[in-house]
Formats: sequence, C-alpha cells, structure tokens
Amino acid sequence: MPCEILIKTDVHSGGIIGYEHPNPEKDMAGVSKKGYFGSIFDEPKVHRGFKEGLPYFCAARIVDATVDEVNAMIASSFSEKRINQSWKRRIEFSTVNNNIIIDGWRISVTTTNPGFSNLAGITREMVENYLIKWNGVVHSVVTNEVQFDIAIYEDALNDPGAIQSWGFWGVIPTDVSFSEILYVEETGVHTIEADYSLSSFSSEQVQKRIKVRDGVVVSDVSGVIVFTITRTNVFHWFQQEVKKVLEIPIYLRQFRISEANVDTIISTGTQILVDHYWDAEQTEFRGQVEYRVLDVTLAQVENIIINRLDEDL
Repeated sequence: MPCEILIKTDVHSGGIIGYEHPNPEKDMAGVSKKGYFGSIFDEPKVHRGFKEGLPYFCAARIVDATVDEVNAMIASSFSEKRINQSWKRRIEFSTVNNNIIIDGWRISVTTTNPGFSNLAGITREMVENYLIKWNGVVHSVVTNEVQFDIAIYEDALNDPGAIQSWGFWGVIPTDVSFSEILYVEETGVHTIEADYSLSSFSSEQVQKRIKVRDGVVVSDVSGVIVFTITRTNVFHWFQQEVKKVLEIPIYLRQFRISEANVDTIISTGTQILVDHYWDAEQTEFRGQVEYRVLDVTLAQVENIIINRLDEDL
C-alpha cells in the first residue's frame, strides 16, 4: 500500500510568505519551514484537510512503501524514529568514577545528537543551576560535555548530598536536621533520619515528598521522620529533572527536502481539486482546494532527505 506525506511550502497562515518569528530560537523550534515534512498517512485518506493543499502544503505519494516502511528507512539510514520528527536534544549520563564507601560519584553529561555545528551540545550554563539544586559541583567542561561530582548523602553541613538538596525536597530544606542511620554499599540503600520539628514542613508535606521520590517512610513521630531511599531513585529523579528542561526541540523538524524539490512537486505533481464545505451535510460551500501530489519511490525520498544534524548551521 502506498503512503502520502505532506510537505510544507513557504506560505503560512494569512498568506504570509517565508514567515520568521522575531525570536530566533522560537523560529527554529516552532515555525514550519519550506521543505519540512508534515503529516504522513497510509492511503486511502478519506478526508483531506482544507489547509493540507496549496498554497500551504504539497505532497509526495510514496508508491512502494507504507508509513511503517518509511519510518523503518529512517531508523536504518539515520538511527531515528520518524521522518517528521523534531530535532530534540538528547541527554546522556555516564559514570566517570565513583567512591562507593561514601556513595560519591563523578558523572559526565553529554548530548548524543549535538549536530555537526554542536548546536544541541551541552554547556556549563545549561546544567549548572540544576547541579547546584541537587548539591552537585562542576568538575570540568569540554565541548559538549560537563563532568560533575555529586554524593547521595553527605554528613558535612557545608557539603551536603543530593538527599539534603533543594532538588530532592522541592524547596530548600531550611531548619531540617539530617543524619544517616544506615547505608548499605552493595544495594545503595540509605536509611535517613530527618528532624523537621523546627521547620515549616508538616508531616503530610514531608511524607509526600519522600514518596514522590520513591522513598519508603519507616516512621514519623513528633517531627522526626525515618525513611529509606536508594541511590538509583535519587539519580533517576535528578536525571529526569535535567532531561525535562534540556531535552527540547532545537528545530521543529530534523529532516527536510530542499526548496527546489518543493518547487518541483508544485510544478510537476498531479493536480487534485476537492470541494470543501463548512458543515458535515455539505450544504455550506467553503471553497475548492488544489492539492499537488508527486509520485515517488522510497529510494528517491531517501536520496533527497536533508538531515539537520549534518548541516553547518
């Protein structure tokens, strides 16, 4: 079964040609540009959208592939998932070295898809605020890599670990006194006592925060709570917070075709004229839309795809 993929022209809502957002980052991440891939669907598609035709979109009909087969080609040739995906920064954490005795770690954070120009690369400025929130400290910085030191729990008041951090508790744990009752090196399980009796925390707030971080409350009596938590859970929530903030679109689309190829589709594609109506009963005529569709093979599509990661941007 063939499939069809929409391809953006340079005309936007209101007939604006070549629209650019005044904020460059928002323009890259949020504005559909000429040559970008849009919706892809297996034929036959019963209803064509009013703005899926000219002047906003043209289309390529891939005669020898389904949607799944197109995306399988993307996976095989580019190690990605979809032909119409955005270029999102992808974060990876790895261990440089560690000291299990104190459960202290040196971690490297990098981007796995920085692109030829390192546009999606990691910088110190991107991650340092989040490291500070979790009581991490930057150790070194090189292109697209930040190494930092972090401990799960520290006794020293001037050098606390992640369990005592703003990131773990959601707020700075002012007037909370921490002590470690037990630490099992092999499993990474920490048993912590936290005296919050002089703080503004309520018992409900403290228990909720511990459970949110996948800890287990052992007891909670007279403003002193005892709980267990693993290093795995602490690292999980720290990494999730960093990824949530940094794994964002760099460009709205990772893959595109050239503007010249868009012009070819518009000039040589098959013309399809469709009547559109405002209502389901088709009593209020909305207008006639022209669609331009060019038949191509999957090999032809693969040959003309431009990958943003390979461009000197």
